[in-house]
Amino acid sequence: MKRSKVLLCAPNLLVNEGELNRIEPPLGLLLFAPLLIKDGHEVLIKDFALEGWDIEKLIDSKNKRYLKGQTDEYIAKTISDFNPDIIGISVLYSSLIDSAKDVARIAKRVNPNIKVIVGGNCISNSVVDYKYAKADPGMGLPDYITHFEGEDFDYAMTGEAEYPFLDFVNAISRNQDVSNIPGLIIKTGPKKYKINPASVLTDLNRLPRPARHLIDMEAYFKIGHFHSSKSRSKRVLSVMCSRGCPEKCTFCTTPEVYGNLTRWRSTEHIMDEIKNHVKEFKIGEIQFNDDTLTVNKNNLYALCKELDKIGLPWCTPNGTKVNYHLKEQYDMYKAMHDSGAYQITLACESGVQRVLDNIINKRLPVETIMPAIERAKRAGLLVHTFWILGFPGETREEMQQTIDFALQCGADSFSFSVLAPLPGTPIYRQAYKQNLWWEGRESFNSLRTSLIKVDGFDKPQDFEKFVYDANIKANLILKQNNPKRFEYKYGKNADETSLMKQT
Repeated sequence: MKRSKVLLCAPNLLVNEGELNRIEPPLGLLLFAPLLIKDGHEVLIKDFALEGWDIEKLIDSKNKRYLKGQTDEYIAKTISDFNPDIIGISVLYSSLIDSAKDVARIAKRVNPNIKVIVGGNCISNSVVDYKYAKADPGMGLPDYITHFEGEDFDYAMTGEAEYPFLDFVNAISRNQDVSNIPGLIIKTGPKKYKINPASVLTDLNRLPRPARHLIDMEAYFKIGHFHSSKSRSKRVLSVMCSRGCPEKCTFCTTPEVYGNLTRWRSTEHIMDEIKNHVKEFKIGEIQFNDDTLTVNKNNLYALCKELDKIGLPWCTPNGTKVNYHLKEQYDMYKAMHDSGAYQITLACESGVQRVLDNIINKRLPVETIMPAIERAKRAGLLVHTFWILGFPGETREEMQQTIDFALQCGADSFSFSVLAPLPGTPIYRQAYKQNLWWEGRESFNSLRTSLIKVDGFDKPQDFEKFVYDANIKANLILKQNNPKRFEYKYGKNADETSLMKQT
């Protein structure tokens, strides 16, 4: 069988001036590579943002937005030198789609015969919205798959694509029909597509060990801007133990992409990855990027038992649910702490019950937040908290109530976020149906910029400052109330700028 040369890449980043730009190894691509190599294909992984980390190109002077990453010339030379048959581009967020299109355009210029396929959460979510648009044209959503448009993308793939992508590469190599591969999207005409149902990987133990040896881990360590940017070590190993989430929050894409059933890898499977890569890359900290690490307490306890043997600090950068396992919550947090956890992140979102119930659809009684924070701290953990401001239908008074509640909740640190109406979510579709966009921002691709109108504010910049000021005020509380704990978390001489970059 003819074997293919496959270039797997992550595109350049779109960034705003003055922001901390996080970057970590592209886990999806690291899972694709071993499966392809096992079948005899030649694989090259490139993170163009990483390789061009010090290169910034101003693309929007009005809004001070930059493209961070490698030049077109470098990308073209990479493609020309490797001469791939297939290029797979990973697009996690919509802010990356223009850069992905640039890679596709360059590839077709180098060699029009290269097959370019794009995937990732962004594409899966765009397909979700397209299906809603077809079912309800009055919603106002575009009647095409927005992030799949452009003549340089040949295919797209949705869902959990590790094994479907392997099938795709094998079929291309054998010159076989690809039309029925799960999750594959094929253009059949202008704004017309064949969309195959995505597959679900029910047994996560079928996943290979991520091919971190194929990327420049030392470059990621040198930058040190992993998911949790204030870590105990720059030598971070980012791990995911599970997929799926039982919640249905209106701002989150996870239920659409991974479903409401949480599937776990076995403890042995997880620890095989951790033990091998801790040794190979001299890891100093583990960060678990699961959407809901604490949902299954038995699996969590089993993991903690093994982590205790490793003896490394670890944390949960993603927000864990506040009110899971209330009767034994302290014991759960203590087990986490005793196995090396130094910080837990709690996804609070709002301090107003009406907002949690009627807008976010988050099953969270407000009165459980403060006790959870107190238990985690008593167990020895630092507590970081997530809050979101600017939901459609949320009043300015309710936003202030959330800020006031957070200031008194006892947490060590806070991330107040501008609501990001992510494609694929109910809030994104609501923004289209009710035309909630700030003027000129409907086409913005940004996670940290206000895109939809907010009660009580006339300009997006005013709301962004409101959120920024809330962050500064909240994150200085610990310094005022407990200087020693503040120094333990942030180190010495932390100022306002460093606070914003470390929370």
